[in-house]
Amino acid sequence: MIRPQLSPRRPLTVAAATLAGLATAFAFTAPASATNTSPSPSASPTVTASPSTPAQPAPDCVKAADARYTHTFDGPKGEASITLTNGPLCQGEEQELALVSYVAPSAKFAVPQYVLGKSVEKFVGVAAGELGVATLKFQVEVPNCYTQVDFVFGSTVIDPLTDTSDRYGDRKVGSSSGIGARSTGPQAWHNGGASTCSAAPEVIAESDCEGGVELTLVNRNGNAATTFTVTGSGGFTETVTVPLRKIETRKLTPGQAQKVTVTAKGMPDFTGDWEKPEDCRQPTVGAPRADYESTCDAMTFRISNPEDGATLTSTFTPSKGEAKTLTVEPGRSGSVSFKAGKGLTVTVTGDHDSGGPLAWEQPKDCDEGGTGGGEPGEGLPVTGAAAGGIAAGALALLAAGAVLFVMARRRRIRFTA
Repeated sequence: MIRPQLSPRRPLTVAAATLAGLATAFAFTAPASATNTSPSPSASPTVTASPSTPAQPAPDCVKAADARYTHTFDGPKGEASITLTNGPLCQGEEQELALVSYVAPSAKFAVPQYVLGKSVEKFVGVAAGELGVATLKFQVEVPNCYTQVDFVFGSTVIDPLTDTSDRYGDRKVGSSSGIGARSTGPQAWHNGGASTCSAAPEVIAESDCEGGVELTLVNRNGNAATTFTVTGSGGFTETVTVPLRKIETRKLTPGQAQKVTVTAKGMPDFTGDWEKPEDCRQPTVGAPRADYESTCDAMTFRISNPEDGATLTSTFTPSKGEAKTLTVEPGRSGSVSFKAGKGLTVTVTGDHDSGGPLAWEQPKDCDEGGTGGGEPGEGLPVTGAAAGGIAAGALALLAAGAVLFVMARRRRIRFTA
C-alpha cells in the first residue's frame, strides 16, 4: 500500500491549534482570583457615594420639627428676619414666630415689663412641587426709654412680664438648646434704653340714670404702665394698674358715687360726683311711686321709692305760699302737705313732674264752715268772746267726728307725668 505523503507544515499547524484549545479551557476553569481586576475599556464604572453627594435623593419638604433656619436681629431698631434653609415645610405643617418689644424699669433685665409692640408671622407648609415662603421679616416699635426686645419661636406673647409670669427661655431664637437652637445667627434678645419710662393717665367719668358712675381709666399714651387710686363715698377705695396703651373700667354704685376722687402719678387729681344725665327717662309718676290726695283740710303728696330705684328729688310749688322739696332714698317713702283751700293748686317738678298745676278738690261731706270752705289761709269768723267759745266747741266736735267720718271725707287721686 502506498501512504500519502504529509506536508512538513502540517504537524506545526495541529500543534498550534492544540495549544490554543488548552489555553481557552484553562481560562474558563481558572479561579476568580486569577482574573485581571483592571476594568476593560468597555466595562461600566462602579459609582461610589462621596461625602458631598447624598446616597439618597433629598426630600421635597420637611416637618416643622426637622426644619432648620438662619436669622438676623437688631434689637434697638426692632427688626428681625429668619430664613428656612432646608424647606419648604410639608403641607399641613407650620411654624409661628414673634418679635416683641417691652417697656421696662431698667436697662438690664427687670420686671414688671409691658408689651409696647408685637409682630407675629409664620411659615406654612405647601403642596408638593410648590416653593413656599423662604424668609419672614419682622418689625416692632421700640420705646425711647428702657426696653427689652425678644425674638421667639411660637406666637404666645407674655404680657406683662412679672416675677411670677412665664419666661421665654429656650423659645428665644438662637438659644443654645431647645427649639431656639433650630436657628443659627446672633443673639436674638436685647435689653437697653437710656431713661425711665413714663405714663400718660387720664380719667373719663360717666353717670347713669340709676345713680351710679362708670370710670374709664385710660393709659392711652406715654410708654409705661400707670396705677390709679379710686376713692368713693362710703369708705370705698381701690387701686387699679393699667398697662401701657390699655383701658380699664370700674363701676361705682349709687352709694359709692356721691363723691369720687381718682389719683395717678402724672395726672391732676380727678374729683366729681353723680350727675343726672340729660337723656334719662323720667320715673313713672303714679302708684306705687307717687300719688296725692285731697282731704277737707289738706292736699298731701306721697312718694314711695322701691329698693332698686335711684334717689328721687321733687319740688312742690303751691299757688300760694312757699315751695317744698322732698328727697326720697331707695327703699324709703316721704310726703309733703299743703293746707286745703278753694283755688289751691300745686305744681310738681324734678324727678316727678306733674305736667302742670294739680288742683285741690273738696271731698263730699266736708263742713262748709270748716277750714276747707274758705280760701287758703282764712280762719273762722270771730265775733266776740261768745263766738270764740262756740268756735272752740265746734272745732272740738269736728276733731272728734273726723275719726268717724275720715274715710267718707277723703278723696285720693293718682297723677302721672
